Amino acid sequence: MRKIIILTLSVSVLLAIGCSIHRVDIQQGNLITPEMVAKLEPGMDQRQVQAILGTPLLRDPFHQDRWDYYYSLKRKDVPLERYALQLYFENGRLARIEGEPHPGDGSAARAVAPPLERSGRDGGSHP
Repeated sequence: MRKIIILTLSVSVLLAIGCSIHRVDIQQGNLITPEMVAKLEPGMDQRQVQAILGTPLLRDPFHQDRWDYYYSLKRKDVPLERYALQLYFENGRLARIEGEPHPGDGSAARAVAPPLERSGRDGGSHP
């Protein structure tokens, strides 16, 4: 009788642990910050812009003078955050920028990679 109770409790605990829901943060697209946008200047060529912002998420073959950068972050119990930035080129040169970059407050980086605590011989802090 005692073995049946232990077995039942063990199975119950394993089921309870296995049914717990863990949700990971989902980050998609290009993280563009206001600091990155501030480096852009009208008249820059496409290579210079790409060196600052990276490859655009969308390049429409029918509108090659428009680059779209999109970023979204979904965190547990927080509404979906979305940011979109459109760059327009004329004759291969940056003409205008529309949209909103990520605020650049570090929240996206913290959501994906929390800060590491360092200690020991690697030059980190000691308690």
